[in-house]
Amino acid sequence: MSVHTVTHPSAVPATVHGRVGTPFWWALLILVGGLALPWSRQGVNVLAYDAARTGLWLLGQAWPVVTALVLAAALLFLGRQPLPSRTSGRVMLGLSTLGMALTVAQLFMRGEPFGLGAVVVFLGFLSIAGISLSYSGWLRVEPFAGAAILWLAVFIGVFILYPLGTMLATSVWVRGEFTLDVFRQTLRSPTFFLFENPWTEVSERRLAQWVGLAAGFAALAVQLVAHRRELGRHALRIAAWTLVSAACGYSLSALYTGFGALRNSVLLALSVGLVSTALGLSFALLAQRSRFPIRSLMGPFSTLSMITPPFVLGLAMIYMFGRQGLITNRLLGMNTTAFYGPLGVGVAQVLAFTPLAYLVLTGVVRSLDPAMEEAAQTLRASRWRLFHTVTWPLLRPGVANAFLLCVIESLADFGNPLILGGGVPFLPTEVFFAIEGRFNQNEAAVYGVILLFMTVGVFLLQHYWLRKASYVTVTGKPSSGHPSPLPGALEYPMVTAFVLWTLLGIMLYASVFSGSFVKLWGFNNTFTLEHYEALRTSGLGVFLDTARLAAIAAVPSALVGFLIAYVVGRLNFPGRSLLEFTSMLSFAVPGTVMGIGYVLAFNSGPLRLTGTELIIILAFVFRNMPVGIRSGLAALQQIDRSLEEASTTLRASNLTTLRRILFPLLVPAVISGLMFSFVRAMTAISQVIFLVTPSTNLATVLILSWVGHGSIGRGAALSCVLIAAMAVVVLLLNVVLHRTGRNAGRAITY
Repeated sequence: MSVHTVTHPSAVPATVHGRVGTPFWWALLILVGGLALPWSRQGVNVLAYDAARTGLWLLGQAWPVVTALVLAAALLFLGRQPLPSRTSGRVMLGLSTLGMALTVAQLFMRGEPFGLGAVVVFLGFLSIAGISLSYSGWLRVEPFAGAAILWLAVFIGVFILYPLGTMLATSVWVRGEFTLDVFRQTLRSPTFFLFENPWTEVSERRLAQWVGLAAGFAALAVQLVAHRRELGRHALRIAAWTLVSAACGYSLSALYTGFGALRNSVLLALSVGLVSTALGLSFALLAQRSRFPIRSLMGPFSTLSMITPPFVLGLAMIYMFGRQGLITNRLLGMNTTAFYGPLGVGVAQVLAFTPLAYLVLTGVVRSLDPAMEEAAQTLRASRWRLFHTVTWPLLRPGVANAFLLCVIESLADFGNPLILGGGVPFLPTEVFFAIEGRFNQNEAAVYGVILLFMTVGVFLLQHYWLRKASYVTVTGKPSSGHPSPLPGALEYPMVTAFVLWTLLGIMLYASVFSGSFVKLWGFNNTFTLEHYEALRTSGLGVFLDTARLAAIAAVPSALVGFLIAYVVGRLNFPGRSLLEFTSMLSFAVPGTVMGIGYVLAFNSGPLRLTGTELIIILAFVFRNMPVGIRSGLAALQQIDRSLEEASTTLRASNLTTLRRILFPLLVPAVISGLMFSFVRAMTAISQVIFLVTPSTNLATVLILSWVGHGSIGRGAALSCVLIAAMAVVVLLLNVVLHRTGRNAGRAITY
């Protein structure tokens, strides 16, 4: 979308001749597309062409189509006029809004799935509406930004809020009636949460009360000592910390001593979030500042477990640490079930989500300015004090973002709890069992609502932690120097953790590789190639289709995430915080819930998409988009706004500033989002398991189906093909990421 290079309509002269404005081109697109393309379709082919459904054919029989095209002609005339005034901008806003309403009305009146013509017409009117909001002065941003905000708002509303709204409605709308019975039954179920267990000698409630009181008194003592000289001034702060600590102590004690899916999922998510973030930060720091020669291995090894579907990693843990596992049974002679339950699930999730934390944090660590650390060293600061007072505060935005994403990923994961849970209930598995086992979509929706509220709490904690800090390190001024080495007391434990993590990962992947070359792992270890030979007829085509859909989805996922990060991080407009929050909601609920939401929302009517490849692509895009948003926001917090102000002073538009100033500096974050989106799409299972059909199957669903039917070797073979292909892609993108990271600071061009 091209725009006029002006700062705001109020600054535009009253008459500017000789230019055709952006609304003109959008109106022309509406007319051409609305006349030549079909407004509706039959079947699942979104690109199908039917001359009897084009706007030209419908002119004499569908008054909404005629009216919409007349409005487009009026906008075409207005677009040829001089740059719009506030009045003409409001006229265009009214006409474009009416055009969107008429387009939607035509689709619902006909009751058939949308066609390309309706999409082109609606998006054209939407773009003119966003530009008109800027021209009219109702949105104090440039035309490009106004159109981008509306596009993002509509896409998030349709592909995130609408499916979630469908699930919310399902949780309280049962058999055509509004009721809260499903909520009450679920919350009172021991499977969900059992606090006071009548079969134990100790009262869990009373124990939690004592722990809460102890935590409150401890926090009070610490605050009194810290603010002993100004107690009156900090009285509110002291009281708040005391109450919060008491509440946290009570809640953690209740969760630790309680039973049920809520307790297991919360404790697991907190533990996995802390461990995965710590490991991801360690690997990111070692990759940039380690004095050991293993630094070059950080990129490949720290992202290795990310390229495998999580449930395959869980199966590998059973092979190695199960009752008949290679380590537990053959080497140690143990017949243990210790890894069936929270321990095994936690280890599998840490292995799966540490690469996510690493990808978020590696760009942040790479962007740190060595000059600040050199200044601290000049003042004779020790390595430990330098890290504690300079490096760590600058890392806090990335650490908070990584922790947030890991916690949400743990809450949403159902593959590992399903395979390694050992019968222990978790919230995601209860969602899955409610749908697949008990066929109760209402109960599954209740679990989705609960997970949504839990995610809101994580957002609030993150906001409180980061609200008053400044983390600018990229100012546009030349910087020199080398990053400061890590203190030995910090580096040696990090290296040890990396070596152990790597060895464990190698063992697990070796078990999957070995299992693909034997008849049946653990029972008949005869060497065979039959599993790979079978892939030529039943697996290779599905793998190629998965790669194609993942590649298509990765680009818009990364770019949309980057655009949302820019819009919410750099522009001021009403609803900015709401846009950021809603864009992250796809990570807030289990993938199974989002998948069922997509099935319910897009199964019939004008928005019917089930059975198409497009619904899978959209599920990939809006499921993986939040990683690009968080990494983009973390990187933007380190870029001084004076760079953009200088560009604006030279009369560059928002689009020019975004393209020539910010984007080159954020290329590492965009590539990280691209790499993550592609890999996550290739290994996705929970959300898309309800969206696939025999004609649109995916590799992960096929692997899970084979394993479920006993064809473990064939599943291992396809897993190895998937892992090898993902390894090549990740290694290539890592090379690009390192090169762009080194050159990002010199990439600003005018």
